Amino acid sequence: MIAVAVGQVVDAIHWAGEVKAARGQLAREMAHTNLNLAYRVAARPCIDRRLDALEDVVEQVAKGRPTTRLGPVTIEMGNAYNTNVWEIHRASQTLSHFGDRELAVFSNYYRQIDNIRPMILAESMTWQTLNVLQGDPSRLGPADIAGLRVAIQDARFDNYLIAGIAADELDYAKSLHQPLPAADAERLKASCGPLPIAPDTPL
Repeated sequence: MIAVAVGQVVDAIHWAGEVKAARGQLAREMAHTNLNLAYRVAARPCIDRRLDALEDVVEQVAKGRPTTRLGPVTIEMGNAYNTNVWEIHRASQTLSHFGDRELAVFSNYYRQIDNIRPMILAESMTWQTLNVLQGDPSRLGPADIAGLRVAIQDARFDNYLIAGIAADELDYAKSLHQPLPAADAERLKASCGPLPIAPDTPL
């Protein structure tokens, strides 16, 4: 009985150490992800304004009016949403030694990361469609205009959905006592600026 009790104490000490190490590793992984999430929350109105500007260009072209030549219109989406540390600890027995509430919050956080990654990919493809506006938009025909109108609406919905999930994710992180980062100012500056004008366009 003494040997069993000693073994249980040793086992408990071992798993307490494993849980502590796992928390630290997860915190570092989440800190990197949270930078992208904070960016998406802060960039939401900027992305909406960029889409408003693109919609205006599309409608000007549809009416046969002259438009300014544009540079690349895509913006950074922020796609570094890693789950490697989480997957490693899920494959081991470490997560089973977390408290039930703590584990539930971690699980919700990482489940949403799994959900957001294909959304980011779909959003990126939509913006590649929008990037056909680069150059002289007036070259585009009716079929192009129709496709761009759909892409703009898709991009609006993607932005709304991803920013909303990002805000929820930051709430999960906060409840796990993770420090929440500020959105990167340089990334926001690039996303919140006006539509880029092609270099050969006279100002």
